[in-house]
Amino acid sequence: MAVSEKAKWYVAQIKPNGFDRAVSNLTRQGFQTFMPMKKKTVRHARQLKNVLRPVFPGYLFIQFGADRADWRKINSTFGVARLVSFEQSVPAAVPEELMAGLQARCDAKQCLQPLDDLKVGERVEMVAGAFTGFVGEVESLRSGEGVQVLMDIMGQAARVELSHEQVNRL
Repeated sequence: MAVSEKAKWYVAQIKPNGFDRAVSNLTRQGFQTFMPMKKKTVRHARQLKNVLRPVFPGYLFIQFGADRADWRKINSTFGVARLVSFEQSVPAAVPEELMAGLQARCDAKQCLQPLDDLKVGERVEMVAGAFTGFVGEVESLRSGEGVQVLMDIMGQAARVELSHEQVNRL
């Protein structure tokens, strides 16, 4: 489908475990979809695994133009619960600046890339690696992708060298 010039992004709530089904059915119907993902480290059976998780779990962005009269069929698409709307029977468009910013930070696989404008003194949360879930303060920025974080572990200050992908700004 060629996206019209008036095309806007909208948000659909998806059914539990319905992401793959919703995307395949919406794509087949000619709609463009977008779901930004983020890398996260999870612990399972005493092992750490890096997995991709949705930035907005349970929601999917769908693009269609105002000239498309068939947007109502999205609500009855397998995997989709409903389009998000604030007025009855009118879907709410996502601001263009928000979508442009999200898409600019994502790579070709819709994976959200880390911010590289961290500053010394900012509080960050570790989102990957052995210190997942810990909070610390950026102590210094290393050349390349390194960030040195000062964190408190059992009352003792500890310095940890991490990459930008392993931290999120609080």
